[in-house]
Amino acid sequence: MGRLSDWFAREKKKVGAMPKKQAVRYIWDYYKLWLISITAILAIIIFVIVRLVTNIPENWLYVVFANTRAEAATGSQLWKDFEERQGYDLKKKNLIFDDACYFDFLKNEARGNNYFNAFVALVETGTLDAITMEPDSLAALGQTGRLLDLRVDQSYGIMKKYEDRFIYYTPPEGSGYDEPIPVGIDISDSLLVTKYHLYSEKCALGVGAASKNIEAVDDFLQFVLGG
Repeated sequence: MGRLSDWFAREKKKVGAMPKKQAVRYIWDYYKLWLISITAILAIIIFVIVRLVTNIPENWLYVVFANTRAEAATGSQLWKDFEERQGYDLKKKNLIFDDACYFDFLKNEARGNNYFNAFVALVETGTLDAITMEPDSLAALGQTGRLLDLRVDQSYGIMKKYEDRFIYYTPPEGSGYDEPIPVGIDISDSLLVTKYHLYSEKCALGVGAASKNIEAVDDFLQFVLGG
């Protein structure tokens, strides 16, 4: 500690004896790496503190719009229109729309597809509330168990109104299920097709198996179906 203080005293005396411009050049030439490193560390610390203070861990709703080239992410017109309708307080919770997802479970069960792996992570952490994609692909995705069976108690009271739109998948023999299971809702006539053009013809919506925001999913369905 004594050596460090002696060195600091010598450097302070040396720099103090220099003209201002020479002192600035000396400090930069000899200590710029230290200055850059310290600045970077401070920036990281400030960033982490800000994130910890302002981070909003919960969501009003998290929807993935799969296999579309249209703009549908957070901040898009679709997002703005829905947020305006609902009047969510975004200081309390997030409203997240994600359009960066491309996979088709009909093709090789999406093996090796990083987007599918990301989808799985969203479901298993309980983050995903809903996903939209082509009806056939959604029905195939249902066999993974990552879409909510729309007959279960937690959803049936809300989702029963869409019973005539249900999309089913047929379980394989020996699975213990004797009848098709509803895993999606056909919304081909919704604003996602007619106004926002996310899909050219058909699309369907499935609810994440671990969704905690089923009522918000229902609000979204009402919005896109013009209700």
